[in-house]
Amino acid sequence: DNIDKFIINEIFRVSMWVAKLKAVDEKNPLHIIIKKTGITLYYYPLNHYTKGNSYYFIASGVIAGAEEQKKEFFKEFRKLKKYSKKRRVLNYLETKGDFLTFITSETKSEELKKFIHIYYNPAVIHVKPAVIYPTLEEEQEIACIDRKILEKMISIARKRYKGGLSYLKQEKIADIGILSILPKITEKQKRALHLAIEKGYYEYPRQIELEKLAKFMNISLSTYQAHLRKAERKLLPFIGKKL
Repeated sequence: DNIDKFIINEIFRVSMWVAKLKAVDEKNPLHIIIKKTGITLYYYPLNHYTKGNSYYFIASGVIAGAEEQKKEFFKEFRKLKKYSKKRRVLNYLETKGDFLTFITSETKSEELKKFIHIYYNPAVIHVKPAVIYPTLEEEQEIACIDRKILEKMISIARKRYKGGLSYLKQEKIADIGILSILPKITEKQKRALHLAIEKGYYEYPRQIELEKLAKFMNISLSTYQAHLRKAERKLLPFIGKKL
């Protein structure tokens, strides 16, 4: 009994290993489109499966950027359905506003087989949404009870994707970032907020004033203020409660 209690105490004293990976995938058509259009993609890799001679990957996410950039992104992304010779092909795309769910596929190869079993290990938790920036750089924050699994993923990131490691540490997870946890705001409120962040309105010292932000959206100052304040009023109390 004492031995069992000791083992249980040791189990609950353990913290997960958490790693933040950075990688650049210059050959992935999706990444190339993101660079071309200048948007940022926040996404969760949800699952994967095998069909015929290909692996299929399911993901959901949201895009951030100017409205014209978003339109161009969706236009270019849909073209991947036609390019069967590309390394990664788009098989399905569903959108609602800035939110998208998509399935891509890639032909099986010996290299990919090794990659799949390590990188899509069900023992790994995605602590935050993965982010793909217009620079082609992708960030992922992942956690696992087994350090060796993360070390294998780090090795793949370095060899296959010119990746790097921001940190690998053992700590208790305090929060999991989920794409749908924030209160919903309208498209105009979202645009006003993204624009304010992008142009440095919340920086110190402030980089831009509301009058200029309103001009970017081609609306009056009072209308822009209303959109921004409504977005802040919905989001800030929710975020404050989480702190």
